[in-house]
Amino acid sequence: MKLTRIGVHNFRLLQDASIGMDVKQPATILVGPNNSGKTSVAEALLLFVGNAEKEFSTNDFSVACRKDFDSAQKAILEGKDEASLPIVALDLHFEYGDDPADLAVASDLLMDLDPGSKRVVLRVEFRAKDVVSLSREFRADRKKDQTLFEFLSEALGKYYSLAWFKASLDGSKKEPLADKKIAERILKVDFVFAQRHIDDREDSRATRLSNLLHSHYQKHYKEAEPEKHEEIEAALKNHSEVLGGKYMKAFDGLITNLKQFGYPQRRAPAMSIRAELSSDTLFKENTRIFYGTHPEGAAANGANGGVGGATAEPPKSPELPEKYNGLGFKNLIYMVLQIQSFRLILERLPTDRPRVHLIFIEEPETHLHPQVQSVFIKQLGSFLNKDGKGQDAQVILTTHASHIVADSGFRPVRYFRRKGNRVDVKDLLEFENQSGGEEAVRFLSKYMSLMRCDLFFADKAILVEGQVERLLLPKMIVETAAAIRAEFASEYVSILEVGGAHAHRFKELLRFIEVPTLVITDLDSVGADGKACLVSAGANTSNATLKKWLPGKSALTELKAATPAQKTDGCIRVAYQCAEDQQLPCGRSFEEAFIYRNAGWLLEKKDSLSATSGLFDLASADALIAGAFDLKPPKVDFALDLMFSDGWKTPKYIAEGLEWLAKCEASA
Repeated sequence: MKLTRIGVHNFRLLQDASIGMDVKQPATILVGPNNSGKTSVAEALLLFVGNAEKEFSTNDFSVACRKDFDSAQKAILEGKDEASLPIVALDLHFEYGDDPADLAVASDLLMDLDPGSKRVVLRVEFRAKDVVSLSREFRADRKKDQTLFEFLSEALGKYYSLAWFKASLDGSKKEPLADKKIAERILKVDFVFAQRHIDDREDSRATRLSNLLHSHYQKHYKEAEPEKHEEIEAALKNHSEVLGGKYMKAFDGLITNLKQFGYPQRRAPAMSIRAELSSDTLFKENTRIFYGTHPEGAAANGANGGVGGATAEPPKSPELPEKYNGLGFKNLIYMVLQIQSFRLILERLPTDRPRVHLIFIEEPETHLHPQVQSVFIKQLGSFLNKDGKGQDAQVILTTHASHIVADSGFRPVRYFRRKGNRVDVKDLLEFENQSGGEEAVRFLSKYMSLMRCDLFFADKAILVEGQVERLLLPKMIVETAAAIRAEFASEYVSILEVGGAHAHRFKELLRFIEVPTLVITDLDSVGADGKACLVSAGANTSNATLKKWLPGKSALTELKAATPAQKTDGCIRVAYQCAEDQQLPCGRSFEEAFIYRNAGWLLEKKDSLSATSGLFDLASADALIAGAFDLKPPKVDFALDLMFSDGWKTPKYIAEGLEWLAKCEASA
């Protein structure tokens, strides 16, 4: 049996969210900008089916529910006892097989007898227990001017509770279930939350009582009876050695599993687990993880050559307590141990195992460097289901790491985009299946694996042709923000270098995820013979983006006359060269347009340009403008010179494009 879809209704930003699970890969990956609702999916699962001692609050209702509470309040105060109150709901869609255990569970959830359908839906609602009692008590007990929402905020658990239903596939019909036993038989959910605070302070692990006993021992017994103290220490040391060997055997599986995720590496310290029993820690903590250090002069593999070619036992390396290891490996150890523990608990159940095991992993990249992130997502599936026994686990993983997304491909990605007080969830599997999507996915998957782009985590995006624009845009954005909208400088803008010939390949994806995007490209004028020429002498463009996408025109006369509306496609806008003013020509490339815009500045500041100063050693600005088309400054050197200089002006076409992007609402 597999969980195929999760529907969340009226929960925080997830007003009506549907998240398709990728059943062909172990992990479904939730991505999106900060505060776009990804963690709310975990919270919803935790509250509805997580078996945690956590309670709903009125703030868990979506903002859209506030008007429903107001309507219910009005009806109740008018004397009606059957007011319609908001409901928060979770829909879990399952697909079952011919396994008898699957059929036994599915039979309790069937809503139709269609032999071709092997899907069932479990619906869990957080709803009012007794609307009549709630209505009467609200009228009788409300404080002066207290709203229904405020009244429920003080005692939500008294009036609301969970209820379980079996539902039709389209959600139009539902029938109540006696209790939540069916939920426990069909699904087990475990959580690995992000470890942002991995604390190794001694006082964080010791109880007040153990501290008190330890202090008493130190102050009274150790000094008063030194010989007996030494006897205790010797006895504890012997026990430590015996227990240490047993601990290593007990945790052998953990160490083996960590190797699958790339730990320890060649330069990473080897790990051992041992008992540390001493009088100083007897009442604090008695088990720790230790990390071996590399002894001076030892070979990388730990072996030393003996006399005459004989091989001697490698020297025992010094060991350090766990708090001396890095946060990244602590987090990796924590996650692997947690996941392994979840699986073992499930596999050791003698009977009635839940048919689906869902593990929710929040931001596994916390403290991990990119290479470990890549190994983690690649190895996750084989680690979870390596024995080929029992049920496979399904994983939902939230991340802000472009490496994890790049190494996963498009298929398992679910993109969260906030729109005001609600969230849209985009299923990239649907994007792949739409017309032209498969070809676009092939290109974009290769691009993302090479460029590690962060498009899925950005508020806005800018597509550029080359390195010059990419290097200079941050400076241009700051200047635009200062002149147009200060908040623009603090928004998360992803700058993607895509080349003029390939920018149009992003068209369908950008339309699909609806991220505000500016495409900066070149006019690339060519003559009737197809060769590059001045814009004034050209007939057409050779730029694929302008011809195939926006504004979808080839003739230079049409491109120069294109209106802002013709350059815009929903949340996407194209910017290409235009005349800087009536006296100046239109450039063909960024460099040419920059020279037209800044001819006087280039002559004045040429001596401060480290790599390109010799190119601008001309008599006048007019001479520089006249020769701009033939002047080909080395792109990166020119960009670096401009990065470290002030006072130049952004070419008009880029300035207009950035002004549009700055005013575009990121969450529109």
